Amino acid sequence: MARPGPLLRLVGSLERRRGGRPFQLSLALLRAGAASPLALSRQAASGPRAYVLGAGERVDLAVPSAGNAPLMPRHLAVIAVPRADGVLLRGVSLHPERELQVAPAPVGREAPVPSPDAPAAGGAVARGAMCMLFDGLRLDVRAELESPPPGSEDGGDTGILEVFPVGQQLAFFAGAGVRAVGDVVASVAGPDGGGHAVPALVLSQEEPPPAGGALLLRTRLGVHRVEVTDDELRRGLLIGRSRRCVLGRGFDENDGLSRVHALVIALDDGVYALDLASRYGLRDVSRPSRLVPSARLDDGVGCLVYGAGHLTFEP
Repeated sequence: MARPGPLLRLVGSLERRRGGRPFQLSLALLRAGAASPLALSRQAASGPRAYVLGAGERVDLAVPSAGNAPLMPRHLAVIAVPRADGVLLRGVSLHPERELQVAPAPVGREAPVPSPDAPAAGGAVARGAMCMLFDGLRLDVRAELESPPPGSEDGGDTGILEVFPVGQQLAFFAGAGVRAVGDVVASVAGPDGGGHAVPALVLSQEEPPPAGGALLLRTRLGVHRVEVTDDELRRGLLIGRSRRCVLGRGFDENDGLSRVHALVIALDDGVYALDLASRYGLRDVSRPSRLVPSARLDDGVGCLVYGAGHLTFEP
């Protein structure tokens, strides 16, 4: 096969740089305590991306069947965000009850293995590299810019920047709760005028934190809208048919929406949707046939979620 000419290489380079800073990312999956990896993945990309690990189809790093590991189809995601000072990494379990342990993995050195006795976490943020231990497996993640800024040290600071408790790594759908109001009791009148003392239960009416905006999915049947807070956007929330998703639970599998389709998250320069190895992906509004790994949602354009509809965010 002939190599692409200078013009094609230039156009390809411009396309990549238009979407953000180019970077290289590597994922290595090993059994805990082993030296030889079960699976490897090396990616060259630009702009924010989400990489999915699991036992299902279309994931970025699949667990070999011979490994016999108890992983979910989409078990966890690694979010890579290239910035001027390096690549910010975030590893998150995609399930509220699934936990992991984290440790820093300095670039260019032997990666330390998280202790099985380390506190359980739902996810963590690191810069340049990190290591995660879960279900008897270890995932080493490393990322670096293709063209580091002049004068910057290779790799820079690679410590863990933030750790999320189990179940709080993402803003999972919880639904409206019912709570008891202290020791208050209410009298319920009976048919003969008598009463029964029962605990007073009311729908939770606590004032929510200030809303960061609204996430909208416009479909042929109407507009699905959900109010989200700044904290939920910072942690990230899921779009899809699964019950843990914030938007999309009422859709049918024939609507072009996967059980876990995308992650919506606030980054430095705006609110983004990141595809999570979905069946039909995210689409460019101007070119619906074009798949995009991520899309800005608060720019008035948004993206298409295949046949499900048009996804946007309103501050």
